[in-house]
Amino acid sequence: MTTTARAILAGGLVSFNIWDTVALAYAGKGDPLDADKFEIKPNSEEKTSESRSHKDYGQARASVVLPKPTEITIELSAASVQVLAMQFQGIVQSLTQSSGAFAAQDFTLTALDVWLPLGKRNIAEAGFEFTNAGNTVTYALGTHYEVNWLRGEVRFKSTAAGAPAAAAVLKLTGTYGAVDGKKILGGRVTQVRTQVFFDGQNMVDSSPLEVDVWEAVLGSSNGFDFLGSDFTPITLSGKLVTPPGKTEPYEIRTPGAST
Repeated sequence: MTTTARAILAGGLVSFNIWDTVALAYAGKGDPLDADKFEIKPNSEEKTSESRSHKDYGQARASVVLPKPTEITIELSAASVQVLAMQFQGIVQSLTQSSGAFAAQDFTLTALDVWLPLGKRNIAEAGFEFTNAGNTVTYALGTHYEVNWLRGEVRFKSTAAGAPAAAAVLKLTGTYGAVDGKKILGGRVTQVRTQVFFDGQNMVDSSPLEVDVWEAVLGSSNGFDFLGSDFTPITLSGKLVTPPGKTEPYEIRTPGAST
């Protein structure tokens, strides 16, 4: 049984089933995400034949409204890796590293006063040290050098007393932790092909509301300010496509409870 609400004020969540360009298949429906906008905009074009007769000049002989591709705009507040990849037109890859140790490993100091990679990230501060090649001089953290522990970078200071010379080969000792994350290769894809699902309800009468988009081709339509003073939304927009086997690009459902 369904009823007619006197108004619509909807709330809900959005999920995606993104096309995998490598496997050439949909990757599977993801988790529901917080969104601030889920807008579907049907488009049409009106064509009118106007009379040029002196008896009814300017009146319509005929008029027809022709359909055009439907547009969709989604504004997401959630920041999953997949959503960020859509924002940055990127491909998601794994960012992994096994834990391990530097055991008096040779480190060539190619330059002073610049950040140099250690070859590993997620460095542990405990037990970390640099010595000269003969292991007779231990350089002091904060005095002779500084470390970016997360990135795994070091910078030696040329102004510190007793600093090693550029091109010196040092001994590096320490440990690094495992990493199990993701990285986005930005600018690798110009569009995202995806299915989109909206699950929510009309807040006026709590009736359920569902939308299934069979196929959408989306692109990022706004910049992403990493230093914005307010929450940064991710806005995706594009056109809806009717895929093979379907007669429409999307479906809206208001499943009422049976009695």
